Amino acid sequence: MSDKCCEKLKKEPLRRKAKELGMECVILGILASESYQREKDWLENGCNVFFKFKDNQCKPLSFWTEGDILEYIEKYNVKVSDLYNMGYKRNGCMYCGFGVHLEDPESNRYKKLKETHPIQYSYFISNFGGLMIECDVAV
Repeated sequence: MSDKCCEKLKKEPLRRKAKELGMECVILGILASESYQREKDWLENGCNVFFKFKDNQCKPLSFWTEGDILEYIEKYNVKVSDLYNMGYKRNGCMYCGFGVHLEDPESNRYKKLKETHPIQYSYFISNFGGLMIECDVAV
C-alpha cells in the first residue's frame, strides 16, 4: 500500500477542480498529531503554507488535540458523522490500505468494514481481495 492511491484518487482531482474554480488555497482539517510527517510539516511550515507546494494550504487545526476537538464538538453541539459511533477513529476513503499492515489483523479496518458496511466490503473483496492476499493483508 502506498500514498500513490491517495494522490491519484483524491489529491490530484481536487487540485484540478480547485484550479478550474479559480481557488487559490485549500483548507485542510488535519492534525499535526496524526502522523510524524504532518507534525514535521507543521513544525517546519506552520499552519499556513503559501507558494511552497503544488497548492497553497491553510491547516487551522494543526495544533489542536483530540481533546480540543471533542470539547469544541460538545461546546458548539457540532453534528458528527455516524461513523464515529460505529467505532471508526477516522473517516477517509473506506478502502484505503495505507498503514493497514500496522493494525491488528484480527480487528483491522477491513474487518470493521465487513461488520458495518457488508455491501461495500463485498465490492472491495470482489475487486481487490486478491491484491490484499498478495500484500498479506487480513481481510
